[in-house]
Amino acid sequence: MRPMLAGACALLVLCGCTATGSPDPAASPTHGTSPADTGGASGTGDCTHPAGFRVSHPADWSVNPGTTLPACSWFAAESFDVPEATDVRIADITLKVVEGSRPPSAWPDVTATTAVEVGGRPGLRLERLTGPGLHPVDTPITTYVVDLPGNSDGDTLVASTVGLPRFDYERNVAVLESMMASLVLVAPSDA
Repeated sequence: MRPMLAGACALLVLCGCTATGSPDPAASPTHGTSPADTGGASGTGDCTHPAGFRVSHPADWSVNPGTTLPACSWFAAESFDVPEATDVRIADITLKVVEGSRPPSAWPDVTATTAVEVGGRPGLRLERLTGPGLHPVDTPITTYVVDLPGNSDGDTLVASTVGLPRFDYERNVAVLESMMASLVLVAPSDA
């Protein structure tokens, strides 16, 4: 498997927090989309990320529309507003595409690592209990790191959920697992 991400600690901490994306003029400026906007019918909705993959999610969950972050980057059981910049995690699950291939680095506080295949691509599933830092000590985090096809440097998908007190971590891990099982590669958008 080709090398995965340097600076993984920083990426996990910042995953989905301050990235910017191309505006989507059809979407509201800061609100997550409704289930109807994501194609949800009888239990799941589909959402396509501009980097070239589609995932299914619970139809009654909110998804960011793509005005501040790339579309389909944040998913939450409750509706949410995407702030212009923050380090506060407001979404249950975040997906972030990191450009370029980087040498592997030590992932801090890892308790389990599993090689996985997601959408036909190689990846890792990591479980962590955090040390001192942005989150309280021993906060659980489940993360998928998946090589994506693309430019010569390669892109990497980092998908995660964090066990903060305001979130239902067990439910969110199950949803993240389902989302990764549903991932399908599609043509990247030009947006």
